[in-house]
Amino acid sequence: MRTSEWIQVGFAVVFAVAAWGTGLTSRPLPVRRRWIVTALAAFAIAAIAVAHLCVPLFSRDHFLILLDGLTVVIFLVPYWQTGQFFLEPNPLIQKRLEGFDRWLLPGISSHSGTGRNPIGFFLEMAYLSCYPLVPLGLLAVYAAGLREKIDGFWLVLLLSTYLCYAITPFVPAFPPRAPLGEPPMEAERGREANKGRIFNRWILKHGSIHAISFPSAHVASAFAIAFVLLYYAPWIGAIFLVIAVMISLGAVIGRYHYALDVLLGAVTALVVFCASYRSL
Repeated sequence: MRTSEWIQVGFAVVFAVAAWGTGLTSRPLPVRRRWIVTALAAFAIAAIAVAHLCVPLFSRDHFLILLDGLTVVIFLVPYWQTGQFFLEPNPLIQKRLEGFDRWLLPGISSHSGTGRNPIGFFLEMAYLSCYPLVPLGLLAVYAAGLREKIDGFWLVLLLSTYLCYAITPFVPAFPPRAPLGEPPMEAERGREANKGRIFNRWILKHGSIHAISFPSAHVASAFAIAFVLLYYAPWIGAIFLVIAVMISLGAVIGRYHYALDVLLGAVTALVVFCASYRSL
């Protein structure tokens, strides 16, 4: 197996073991949630195993393309596993995150989301770009003729993102668009919003764990892609770096993440990139 597959299997298994390990703590996860985490790990393992059983059916190039596509499919498995660990927000942690926002960005922290204006819509669309960013990054690697560098791409991207997911269960909090103790969607119901925000809220309602990832995995993955592409293909990397910055601004101003989430997400990507530099 490639390094990327070992990383994905490793994190999925660690989360499954951790889920069952909570049974030995004072706050065990419900058994149903433990089985969901385990089933997600089994899915990742089974998918990779089936792909490798198909080796005789493909040429080497086509098989590697299959593996890259599968990596994209499995990419969010740890995210859904992490979501099973979220039972309720920690009031102290949430207040400290809010306090950091009030200190760093007093004007922004007092508002819930972007306004109904062109800038608000642009920031919402910038944040929305985080969802297709991983496949777009992969396509950029292919388009730049860098397929032989794909292992380095996945190494930095997966480690940056999954480290954020690994930390997240220890920092349980609602996103800042919701007041303490009030579910995010309920907090914004009935408020005026631009169309970009309405679409983002729809995605979050149906496809989110309804808690922050800490550090921000969206920001970490965006900067990880940008750093790797800056190293391999500077002009493409510069484009993705601008996108990463805009995603970060959209995350904070749109109140999808706290400022500290976003800053640490970028730092996580930078640290992983620097630590992996010799492997690129």
